[in-house]
Parts: sequence; C-alpha cells; structure tokens
Amino acid sequence: MTDISAMLPPRVARTIREQRLFEPGDTIIVALSGGADSTALLDLLSRLPGLSPRLVAAHLNHCLRGPESDRDEEFVRSLAVRYRIPLECRRVDVKAYAHREQLNLEDAGRRARIAFLDELRHSWQATAVALAHHADDQAETVLMRLLRGAGPGGLAGMSYRNGRGFIRPLLGLSRAELVAYLTERGLTWREDASNRDTTFLRNRIRHELLPMLEGYNPAIRERLAATAAVLSDEHALLNQLTSAIVDQTCAPDDDTFACPVSILSEQPPALRRRLFRLLLERQAGNLNHFSNRHIAALEHLLESSQPNATLNLPQGITAVREYDTLLIRRRTESEPPAPAPAVELEIAGAGQYRLPGGATLTLSPVAAPTGVEPLAAGTALFDPDRVPFPWRVRMFQNGDRITPFGMTGSKKVKELFIDAKVPRSKRCAVPLLFCGDTLIWVCGLRTSQLARLDGASTRAIMAVFSET
Repeated sequence: MTDISAMLPPRVARTIREQRLFEPGDTIIVALSGGADSTALLDLLSRLPGLSPRLVAAHLNHCLRGPESDRDEEFVRSLAVRYRIPLECRRVDVKAYAHREQLNLEDAGRRARIAFLDELRHSWQATAVALAHHADDQAETVLMRLLRGAGPGGLAGMSYRNGRGFIRPLLGLSRAELVAYLTERGLTWREDASNRDTTFLRNRIRHELLPMLEGYNPAIRERLAATAAVLSDEHALLNQLTSAIVDQTCAPDDDTFACPVSILSEQPPALRRRLFRLLLERQAGNLNHFSNRHIAALEHLLESSQPNATLNLPQGITAVREYDTLLIRRRTESEPPAPAPAVELEIAGAGQYRLPGGATLTLSPVAAPTGVEPLAAGTALFDPDRVPFPWRVRMFQNGDRITPFGMTGSKKVKELFIDAKVPRSKRCAVPLLFCGDTLIWVCGLRTSQLARLDGASTRAIMAVFSET
C-alpha cells in the first residue's frame, strides 16, 4: 500500500521549486476555508522538506449559511491553534454585498475574498497567497470556460502563479489524492453543503457533466488538466512575444499608447488579437468587460479606409486611428479637451519668438537668393516688401485658407493637413503666420504664393520654425 502521507510533501516541494513559487523561510498567507482542499494545503505546507515557510492562515466568513458558517470559522480557529500559526478572520455579508453591487453570489464572494487576501498579503509583507486549487478544479475551470466560449488563454486554465501573487501549489494533485492524504494523516475537515448546490455552474459541471464525460474517458479530469498545462506553456510563450512587440513598437506617452498601423497589420491575426488585448489590459489595468466583439471592432478600425476614426471601448478607453498610427488612450471625461489657444502673438520684426504651444520662430534678414535653393525642413523665405511687418501668429482654426506656393487659387488649410496626414488631434496646435489678414505660412508645412520671392526681390526674411 502506498504511503501517500510521505509521498505528497516532496511532490509539492518539487512543484514549488520548479515553478519558483517561493523561497525557504518566506511568509505565505494560506487561504483556509476549513474544507478538505485547504486543510490539506495547510498540512502539506507545514511539512515541506527544505522550505519551512512562515505560514499565516486567512479565513473569510461569507455569512451565507448561518450557524454553519460560524462553525467553519471555529474549526479554522482550532486548526490555527493546532499548527501554532497566526490567523486572520473577517466576516463579510456577501449576500448584502452582492445586492449592493448588483453581482451574483459567486462573483461577490470571489471579489470579497480577493480583496481580503490582497490586503493581508500587503499587511504581512507576504511573498504570496497560497490557494488550494487542484487538478480537479483545473478540469472544471477548463470546461466552464469552454462552455462560455473562451479562447486559448482561457482554456489554459489556472496558473501556478498569477499576476497578483496568488499561488496554487496543488495543481498537480487530484482531489482523491488530497482526501486520501487527509485520511491517512487522521485529519478532519468541514463539508460545505453549498458545494452540492447545482444552481451554480461549477457545481453542475462537477456533479453532472464531468461524471457523464467519464463514461467516454475515465481519465477525463487528468486529460483536461494536462491539456490546460500545455496551453498554459504556449500561452506564456505567446505572451512573451506579444509583450516584446508592444514594448518595441508601441510608444507609451502619458495616457496613450501609439502603435504604427503597418506593424500591427503585418502581424498574423492570432498575434494581432493578442496585441490588442495586451494594449487594452495595460491601459485599463485588466480585461474586464472587453470581449471578442471589441477585438473585432479594433480589427475593423485598423483595416478602415478612413484616415481618422474613433472607437469608444469599455472602462473609458478610446481607440483612435490617425492615418498611420493607432492610439489606445484613456478618456479623461472629467477634464474636457483643452481648446486651441486663442492668444495671438504680434511679430514686430526680426528676432526670436516663443510661440503659443511652446514652439520657437526665428526670423533673420538675409540677402535675396539669386536662384532656387533647397531649404531645410521648417524653413521658409519671405519677401518683406510683399508682406511687410508687423506679422502675427495664431493657431489653426476651422475655415482658415491659404494660397499655396505655386498656385493661384486658395485652399483650405484643413485640406493641406489631410494631404500631409497631420493627425486631427494635432491640427489645432499648428501655428499659422499672417501678414494682416493674409495667411503666409502654415508653419513647417506650406508657404503662400503671395509672399514669394522672385527676380524683383532685393531682400528676404528667413523664418525657421522649431517645435523644440
């Protein structure tokens, strides 16, 4: 007969080392309900060869089963005394919390537990919070997510460690092994009657669906857990690739990620969908309320023939297509976008001027060139006899027009922006240079035919526009 009480502690210790869940002597919060799984977890963690973590038990009384919930709490208190470890208990009326927050009981209980355990992890400065999920739980999770239409990430099931420092050292063990371990050790536990309530989806999967599937494959639980493990490894690899692409190509700027459309478009569809999800997660902090429908909408935005388009997403996130760039930004609804500065700056003559918005305009008298010479970007020449001082500068406004150099008729400045693919969000920050009411330069973009130099010009003003 196998001595399971001697076999399991080394197996769990090996898992902890292989998965790098914690180091010897680390403080670990143990989520302890008093059921078989968490009781086995506590006992196993107390017997780990070569690790000896400092354990702190944590119990949340959901106040859902009246005296039974109170007896669970008393049982957990007795366990803490037996193992000589600190115990943190809290009572939360989960039913009232669910009603107040308009949640179902499962979701309300989960949120209350996570908030409680997160708080304890920080207050105890613990390395991790240990949860008692095992291979059977993994199989149930995979089926539950499959029924809800999850993708590869969801079908990867639960991980040994998640992003908030919760660990699952028992994922490689079955519930039958844990019960056999407790029995051989002579340990008792509490049975929660709600675990048999088939109004909950997980319980229906546990008591109805999985037994039926075992008629097709008696090892279905092991096969589902093994499949989840493979998908988890592949999911982690794809996440690394996705993070590398985002880090290399999508520049973060305040509340915005700016990604080249060409880079996103050239990715395989499966990887592109992961890129979208990662960008949304980084911007929102989680993927709550984002669905495949929103990912499809981002695909459509990326492929749209419109050079400028906006998509409103959950959690106050907006995706904006600006020509060759896709912006993922957080909406700041409490602070409406600042209007374009209405201030005008008078230009009395040559010199250096700080423009509204922080750019610089430098004007210098020079000899009129005798021929056509190429000019550096952001540089223009004007005939001061055609456009005498004073000049003035203001920002772009809808309706502004210019007679572009080389043309006889006027054109909307907005059309110049479209031709040059200036993003709509940046147009109101482009300075315009006027002589009287005549627009002579869209700074850094186009000069006016009306201010041109020709063979009769005897002098010139060189204008240099710098955004820094």
